[in-house]
Amino acid sequence: MPIAPSRSADAIATLTLAHLQRVVAIDSQSDEASTTLPTTEGQRHLADHLAAFYAGLGATVERDANANVLAWFPGRGALADRAPVAFLVHLDTARGTRAVPSLHVVPAWDGSRVPFPKNRTIQVDIATYPEAAVFLGQDLVHGPGDAPFGLDDKLGLAECLATAELLAAQPDVPHPPLVFVARPDEEVGRHEAVVALAGTFAERGVRFGYTVDGILPFEVNVENFNAAQVTVTFPPLASHDRPGVAVVARIGGVNTHGATAKAEGHRAAPRLAAEWLAAMDHADAAFTGFVSNALRDCDALVHLRVAPGAGERVRAALEAVMAPHLARGASWSLSTGEGPDDFAAERALEWIKQFYASEPGFPLACEDSAGRDGYSHPYRMRPSEGGLRLDLRLRDFDPAGLQRRIDHVLGLAGDLPVELHHQYVNMGPRLAAHPELVAHAQAAAADIGVPVVVAPIRGGTGVDPFLDAGVPIANLGTGYFAPESEKELTSRQMMARHVEWLFALVQRL
Repeated sequence: MPIAPSRSADAIATLTLAHLQRVVAIDSQSDEASTTLPTTEGQRHLADHLAAFYAGLGATVERDANANVLAWFPGRGALADRAPVAFLVHLDTARGTRAVPSLHVVPAWDGSRVPFPKNRTIQVDIATYPEAAVFLGQDLVHGPGDAPFGLDDKLGLAECLATAELLAAQPDVPHPPLVFVARPDEEVGRHEAVVALAGTFAERGVRFGYTVDGILPFEVNVENFNAAQVTVTFPPLASHDRPGVAVVARIGGVNTHGATAKAEGHRAAPRLAAEWLAAMDHADAAFTGFVSNALRDCDALVHLRVAPGAGERVRAALEAVMAPHLARGASWSLSTGEGPDDFAAERALEWIKQFYASEPGFPLACEDSAGRDGYSHPYRMRPSEGGLRLDLRLRDFDPAGLQRRIDHVLGLAGDLPVELHHQYVNMGPRLAAHPELVAHAQAAAADIGVPVVVAPIRGGTGVDPFLDAGVPIANLGTGYFAPESEKELTSRQMMARHVEWLFALVQRL
């Protein structure tokens, strides 16, 4: 049996929470519009913190120009001469994440409404979100509730920091040579930031590793989506000569990660606005503009002209569309105000309405997709020089399924301008030859008495360059709820148990 940590579970929870507090206070969100590596300076600031910490534990720390941090620890005991094993996290958080100076703790949560101090309307409780029941009776850890604070992937980072600190304090614990890695720009898919790092792994004999970047408690992922993005552009349309009052609608959607969209009731503003259009009489209003929020894709400003005498009907239609989603964080308002006068917005919303009404033979909306189903998600619309651009995320575990989704969108787009970008591929086929990655994690979980869930991750893990270099890397769960959402939370006990899992795992490798 592996040696257990010398600290109590409560002390490990306190240690891990302290690490989490420090790293979520550093703003390290990435920027997809940036051309630099890393895409933001905040990632360098976090890298500085990590390098100093690991050096203080006695690691040999290396940095590169892209802000990759590598902390090498020599092997010990009977495992000292084994090949090195890597544990990877990413430095960056998703766009819209806010650094917070402190986190909030709800002792022994009873399942009632979580008291987010900066969000009095959102309803996070067991009745609304049954999936949160895994945290019942535990000490919840959450943010202010007005924005994500970065559990993806700073929870995995905190758990790795705590594990390294516990190992440094117990020199009798055997383990192979370890390298703890923090990489930049995973959220924006900058694989070029880690190509050289993957080559370093291959050159130095790193045989395999794990990203510590999953969501569910004690999950092991050896599959992920194939991913692509399609952009459909709706050229400008001359405004119709329709009388009416210029109105601005602020639509706040239900903000979730696509991975957990069904469980959390995701809704994005493009779908909500299309449903609003469908609920109105065409003569009551005309849509003249749509601008997705720069930090929260699920929110938008929608501009329209409302016909004389139709104001209450237009308001009632929007209220009916939004009402089912308010408890999960949706919001709306209407006010008068001038805006764009381009009827491409109405054409785009009609297209989205037709998209959701189509029956291609596979699930479309991410909020209707779970398990091994993929999804096709119109998530953002923005004005551009060429017109109004609609971005869609396409995800499927099967390459042929992804192609069917691409063909479906292209078929609906017809003669409209379309751009297609492939993003990442399923790691499953290349990890199939390495069942030991799952076996090690299962054995370590059995050592501490927790069940492992082997499931595909409904996203990506950024490991393509490592697989290309011949270094197989699976993904481990970190144990939290509502990734990349203002609702995100974990618990002290969940953090402690995941650190105990990692502590056992390094001895099982």
